[in-house]
Amino acid sequence: MKYINQLLYENMPYPTDVKNPDSPMKNGNIKRAGCGLCCLCMVVDRLTTQSLPLEECRDLSVEHKANLDPGTDLKVLSPVIAKKFGLRYESTDDIQVMIRCLQNGGCAIANVGGDRDDGKYTGVFSHGGHYITVISADEKELCILDPSLKEGKFDEDGRKGKVRIEGDFVYCDPNVLAKDTDNRSPSYYLFTR
Repeated sequence: MKYINQLLYENMPYPTDVKNPDSPMKNGNIKRAGCGLCCLCMVVDRLTTQSLPLEECRDLSVEHKANLDPGTDLKVLSPVIAKKFGLRYESTDDIQVMIRCLQNGGCAIANVGGDRDDGKYTGVFSHGGHYITVISADEKELCILDPSLKEGKFDEDGRKGKVRIEGDFVYCDPNVLAKDTDNRSPSYYLFTR
């Protein structure tokens, strides 16, 4: 199983927010804005016998203008990747639909929304927007590949005790992820063979 950590790619350029001529993100990199690309590469690895190099995924994002805003617009890039690798693609805001996809052999990318403006919720997987790959589910737990996993990430107040980590795998209750994605639509990008 391929795991890609975006934090290791500070030297790989990835211009985003390119529609804004003054944006510092135009000189960005994978470390700063490449979580969606890492997730798509991991999905292709999980569901096909092929490989999608990070550089190629970045180039497809630029070619198809999925980098006009900060980060990657998966509404634009997901169908491109699905078609290229012979996968079915759909999106949903319903975590139960996402769980059924996983239980039927699919894979999902969750669109987490970070901290809330009211200050009453701390994002578990990110303080801002972030994509994570969800690779399996049972009734109690989801298994996740987080492209920004680092030591101490889940030890912060508001995060502590909400996940457990085994190697590169992060596990959480579905309700934790549902709350983390409830301010994003679509919340989940689904891929199946």
